[in-house]
Amino acid sequence: MTRQIIETHGLDKRRVYVAGLSAGAAMATTLAMTYPDLFAAVGVHSGLPQGVAQSLPDALGAMQGGTGPLSGSKAKGTGWASEVPAIIFHGDRDTTVHSSNADRVAAQYSTSRQAGPTVEKGKVANGHAYTRTTHHNSKGEPHLEQWRIHGEGHAWSGGSTQGSYTDPKGPDASKEMLRFFFSHRLASRQL
Repeated sequence: MTRQIIETHGLDKRRVYVAGLSAGAAMATTLAMTYPDLFAAVGVHSGLPQGVAQSLPDALGAMQGGTGPLSGSKAKGTGWASEVPAIIFHGDRDTTVHSSNADRVAAQYSTSRQAGPTVEKGKVANGHAYTRTTHHNSKGEPHLEQWRIHGEGHAWSGGSTQGSYTDPKGPDASKEMLRFFFSHRLASRQL
């Protein structure tokens, strides 16, 4: 379907990105892991890692952060790993999808990151504090960004009050994902 949209509208196939929230984030990571030749980067907001749930009980357990092959923040065991650059957002007060899942998602995208991440702490004016951890690849380029939003629940960070499942007090996830996406093109990895 994505390839058809690219062809129909004459889009730049080097700049195709996928992002989502919650179940949409789980689907975004599934697409990025399954089609790394199609997506230049992925945005995962409050979602699950690939391969942790084969049933509804598995999914519910993974959402609460306690069961499945990645419990205890171990990345081994799912067989899934990706070189696709990823930006991950998660609120540390999320009671729908436990925030430990952000570390589990990051572990699946950490295959080419180098030691010594950059950690930045900040706060939105009249809003939530956050911690952004950036990992770079062997070329020194940002490959993985993980944003932990302090005090945020299960909501799109920085979203409008007009929308559902949004939190305007967080950093603007849409803006930050676009910034991250625009710094990655598929041509730099493959075509």
